Amino acid sequence: MIRTPSIERATSRALLVACMVAACGGGGSKPAVTGPDHGPTLAAGSAGTASASAPAPATPSPGGEDAVLPLWPEIKHGTLPNGLTYYILKHQKPEHRAFLWLAVNAGSVLEEDDQRGLAHFDEHMAFNGTRRFPKAEIVNYLEKIGMRFGADLNARTEFDDTVYELEVPTDNQVFLAKGLDILHDWAGDVTYDPAEVDKERGVVKEEWRQGRGAGERIFDKQAPVLFKGSRYAVRLPIGLPQVIDKAPRDQLYRFYKDWYRPDLMAVIAVGDFDDAGAIEREIRARFADLKNPAHERPRGVAGVPRPDGTRVSIETDRELPWTEVSVYNLLPHRPEASYKDFRRLVVEQVYQSVLNERFATISRRPDAPFVGAGAGISSLTREIDGFVREARAKPGKVPATLESLFTEVLRVEQHGVTQGELDRARTILARNAEQNDAEDATSDSRNYTEEITRHFFEHELLIGRASEKELTLTYLPTITLAEINTLAKAFGGADNRVILVAGPDASKAPPLPTRDRVLAIIDEVGKRTIDPWEDKVVTAKLMAQLPRPGKIVQETKVPAINATEWTLSNGARVILKPTDFEADQVLLAGSSPGGLAMASDREFRDARFADDIAGVGGVGELDAEELQKVLAGKHVTASTAIGGTTESVEAGASARDLETMFQLVHLEMTAPRKDERAITVWRTNLIDQLENRLRVPEVKFAMESRAVLYKNHPREKSLEPGDVAKANADKALAFYKDRFGDASDVTFVIAGAFDPAQLRPLVETYLASLPGKGRKEKQKDLGIRKVSGIVKKIWHLGQEPKAHVQLMFHGDESWTRDKDRDMFILGDVLAIRLREVLREDKGGVYGVESSGFIARAPHQERSFTISFGCDPARVDELVKATFDEIAAIQRDGIAADTLEKVAQTFLRERELQLRSNGFWVGWLTSAYTFGDDPALVLDPSKMTARMTSDNVKAAAKRYLPSTQYFEAILLPAK
Repeated sequence: MIRTPSIERATSRALLVACMVAACGGGGSKPAVTGPDHGPTLAAGSAGTASASAPAPATPSPGGEDAVLPLWPEIKHGTLPNGLTYYILKHQKPEHRAFLWLAVNAGSVLEEDDQRGLAHFDEHMAFNGTRRFPKAEIVNYLEKIGMRFGADLNARTEFDDTVYELEVPTDNQVFLAKGLDILHDWAGDVTYDPAEVDKERGVVKEEWRQGRGAGERIFDKQAPVLFKGSRYAVRLPIGLPQVIDKAPRDQLYRFYKDWYRPDLMAVIAVGDFDDAGAIEREIRARFADLKNPAHERPRGVAGVPRPDGTRVSIETDRELPWTEVSVYNLLPHRPEASYKDFRRLVVEQVYQSVLNERFATISRRPDAPFVGAGAGISSLTREIDGFVREARAKPGKVPATLESLFTEVLRVEQHGVTQGELDRARTILARNAEQNDAEDATSDSRNYTEEITRHFFEHELLIGRASEKELTLTYLPTITLAEINTLAKAFGGADNRVILVAGPDASKAPPLPTRDRVLAIIDEVGKRTIDPWEDKVVTAKLMAQLPRPGKIVQETKVPAINATEWTLSNGARVILKPTDFEADQVLLAGSSPGGLAMASDREFRDARFADDIAGVGGVGELDAEELQKVLAGKHVTASTAIGGTTESVEAGASARDLETMFQLVHLEMTAPRKDERAITVWRTNLIDQLENRLRVPEVKFAMESRAVLYKNHPREKSLEPGDVAKANADKALAFYKDRFGDASDVTFVIAGAFDPAQLRPLVETYLASLPGKGRKEKQKDLGIRKVSGIVKKIWHLGQEPKAHVQLMFHGDESWTRDKDRDMFILGDVLAIRLREVLREDKGGVYGVESSGFIARAPHQERSFTISFGCDPARVDELVKATFDEIAAIQRDGIAADTLEKVAQTFLRERELQLRSNGFWVGWLTSAYTFGDDPALVLDPSKMTARMTSDNVKAAAKRYLPSTQYFEAILLPAK
């Protein structure tokens, strides 16, 4: 089921992140590239896409509300004689790609005492040798066909299950066939070569090591309380380091043979293939030989904590930078299969929408006890559902935060919700359902693959977006105030409640309340008389009076990329690229030179807060709360930012909400609203955050490293609490208004599902009407430079036995397109080679990041960074291995097969980028900023022609000199 974004995804699941193991294959994602030949990508906003043809929408069943919802007819589904399940869905986004996943109904809860962590270890071993793909051949093969380890080849182990994720091209049937071979080998033919097992121990241990920190230490203490009496309490997927270090190969293999069996597996194929029937025949033929063990072990349950009263955990850690308060009411997982279940889910989403709106309102008050709070009903694990309330308490405000979390639920029980709140929630959920349906045809196949996976594991309903929309729109009008008003009582009281409080240790923070005080607070709130909620009614429009339109004074076509350039009467440019990539999405980005560099040193003290202060106050006549209500049910976002040398605006919308998007952009640029109360809240919260951030070793390391790198330049220094306390809001807003007060040199880029004729009146009304005073600026160079020579610094911070290494090679460098290409290629080459050397050969790291760029403005300079985490005892060894690999490339160049991997990956990624609105917005912004040919991006041959061993060797010599670099190392505190 496609769900409204809620606490299920945003908060409850977040609590479990410390124990969930994700992205085991990749070891880190590749940073976004910014060079003009490979273009930046603008993140998509809240815009949507369009619907495909769909089966007749589902309506309430004539068989009654208990009837099970039928499986979406577009999915081919079946079970082989050996018990293996399969699902096949033909879907054409992304184009020429298919997701081939293996879902294994076995996770860490099935481990025996001597196997803790081996479910996850088994997942790693699937990438280290199978019958048809020895050693690292799976990764090697996928890279050769242009897929990236981590992004397109990955796996995850959780409490209840394990999922292997493979993405392959579909323009060659061999790729699909071999992808199914890989899934088959994962399912039954992993070899467990003893040498590979021992090498991979180090990688798994590094994943455990890099995941350690205050949050993980706290969760180690909370899990036995939250999951008391169930196996979830004692089977965190990452496992125990002593088991990872010493478990014999046969012990590891035993878990695989017990639980990797066809009756506990599903093969899932979703993507742009020609014939779903042919995929079905391939699966039936290829996976029929898998056999179940002669004596199958029964797959047990992990269990649900028994209702035995309120359980409380109060924990501190000296590295926690804030205090979290969570209240859980636990209950056995409810089914999500019938019409009645669907209606229950809709009702619960309405309820949590109302609660979250109230918590957001409270958080904006100066006397709010918390920075932010949320509530929702969700699945915590496969077997446990929970009604969850969570908040980040302000220092010393844990008691008041607890009171607020309980008060708002009781307020609903005693007084109900208002008609306005119910109407807004209905509007929001109805629009979300409509939007999900509209996005159907061009929604990413991964979304459907995830849905199918949940259907296999949890029997979650899977009916298609058109049917979900129809049911949602049918049920929403039937939800009554009385129904919402009594919903909270359904989750029980003290008998199935867990309260978790975690914060900094009391030596440097206000003490946390005791368990007895926590229980007393709950009792006190329950006896209070609680006033009804006052719902502020908003009747104002977003824009009461439209601006006087300007004109489009010149039009230029760019046929090579199907784009149009408009020059406006105020001097601004608008670049239009209509697309069909996302059928209901439009993205906008505007940028102009200037930024904080235009502030004098005295002005800078206040100007650096300009976009923050403008961002909290709302726009025009509407404060932030009123704005949220006015925009309820619309899919639109807009925001502004002032960077070092540019100011920018970004926006996104559904095609239905284009005028609202343009109005928001106009108001963000011309009518920032000063809200003293919001500024007070912002100032207080930011000061608290800054005062506690240095508790986090990684944060202090980053701050100290930056200070050394930029020689303590005042404009590069990290913020201090006193800076925020002294910030003058009036001066900050004056700077904001100056930066956005002249659109003469702004370039707007708009890409998405629109007809230029449709946009013409909107552009003239809302963009051409922006003030234009003739300002033409360039990015200003303030002379800020990095430290020269070889600089090595070590910081001893943190209590975990882990290290972090960062190497930065930098220096002045005039920009050329070929240099920029060579830097990009070098980054990809080193990413592959360092992964092979540091991870696969030495077992010393979980992941390595490697990338570089040449800045074109305001000062042309190169920067190339390599970073990884590791065992502190192996820092010198791994740093030396890194420099040895660099020296080898400088001396010998790089092997042809590595270059072929880089080339194929670039070409495959470019295929997808050219079908992305976000990529086009980023690329066109860069091209028009620097006067590049916007059609250049259509010809990848210029990039691949640079992919030679000699070019890589020359780039390594030029960009990775042994005479100038910054080496920053984080080690544990002594």
